[in-house]
Amino acid sequence: MDFKTDSGITLFAQYLDQHAKKTAILLHGFMSDGDSMAGFAKMFYDFGYNVLVPDARAQGRSEGKYIGYGWVEKDDILRWIYQVIDQTGTNAKIVIMGQSMGGATAMMVSGMLLPPQVKAFIEDCGYSTVKGEINYQAQNLFHMKAFPRFPIVDLVSGINRVKNGFYLKDASAVAQLNKNTRPFLFIHGGKDHFVPTKMVWQNYAATAAPKQIWLAPLAGHALSYPMYPKQYRQQVERFLQKYVG
Repeated sequence: MDFKTDSGITLFAQYLDQHAKKTAILLHGFMSDGDSMAGFAKMFYDFGYNVLVPDARAQGRSEGKYIGYGWVEKDDILRWIYQVIDQTGTNAKIVIMGQSMGGATAMMVSGMLLPPQVKAFIEDCGYSTVKGEINYQAQNLFHMKAFPRFPIVDLVSGINRVKNGFYLKDASAVAQLNKNTRPFLFIHGGKDHFVPTKMVWQNYAATAAPKQIWLAPLAGHALSYPMYPKQYRQQVERFLQKYVG
């Protein structure tokens, strides 16, 4: 399945169709592709869902020059949502789940004007803001002090404004969650040192919609499912049964 954006790039997605009314749209992380979501795709397929797994722009088999950290991609996901509705009908039930950058993308999508077919969201180890994540990585992974860290992050933000059309401070999952009205399941590793675990609490606090949170105690970044497969599936299945049916 694919479509062409208004800017003329073609985006690709894999689609697993079992002729159900429920569909999961799965969003992968930074510098990856839809194949990395295979474990989640099987989980949702086992739950009886159709599964749509896009390759985000400039990644995998999708065209494009620049990765938009979820902020640009949120508009692409809206297009995929309508593709699913066209495929399955107006009584479709759609769940959007993402991991890492895909988790941030899911949160950013949640604050958009969405059709009623979108029923719930799940995010796994997504960052709260793009600027906050880049600043954290500069400080904690590259041990940069406040100077020159802040000027460099601001320079990156300015370059991103030219290339991607937005400043890093504008790309906020927290701000979008403030507008979210749909049920949300937040998942994070308790030992995540890439997207710090504290960010999940910022995200969780940001939405007033029905919400649940689960921390995988010893999991690092994007390792909650591999390390705790049984508990992970149970958390997701209970959430879906409660809010999607």
